[in-house]
Amino acid sequence: MRSYEIFSRLNPEERIILYAVGALDRPLRSKVKLQKLLFLVSNVFDDISELMRFEPHFLGPYSEVVVSVTEQLETLGLIQKETEGYTLTPMGTEVFARLRPVPQLVSVMADFKGLLNDLNDNDVLTFIYACYPQYTKESLLWEDLQKNRMRVAVSLLRKGKLSTGRAAQVAGLGEADFIATLNEPRTRRG
Repeated sequence: MRSYEIFSRLNPEERIILYAVGALDRPLRSKVKLQKLLFLVSNVFDDISELMRFEPHFLGPYSEVVVSVTEQLETLGLIQKETEGYTLTPMGTEVFARLRPVPQLVSVMADFKGLLNDLNDNDVLTFIYACYPQYTKESLLWEDLQKNRMRVAVSLLRKGKLSTGRAAQVAGLGEADFIATLNEPRTRRG
């Protein structure tokens, strides 16, 4: 089947996930990052939220739709899971080139993919749980991850990935307390 035939048959969920994998021309390095990227995007776009239907799960927000659609895209030969993560296949690259998402989706997807892709999965989960605590109720890891909240928050702040206010939220502190902690000598912070 040719790329234009595949493109014309893609449903909205398949297009969004294909776009998420191909955005920024960088692989998504894990299933966790794919789920969390789409979760973050769905919090900006109501129509995507309705399509993906995220719910609390063992590793934070989870969508069975994302799992099944990702498997469909693999079966169609558009994406592949390799050691470095999910990437587009040559056919997937051709189909991706036909996608014309709205500029706001392009911007939001790039921001969130840039945020998540440089983090390990535990840091991604720490960020998600801290910012969306309603998704911690089924978590298997949140109790352990909380021990590293400050480290994750400081790292994201120093990398320019979060504002001071959002970093304070990840750390579990008010902004003033977070700033005061940042200004303490390193030996006192650990």
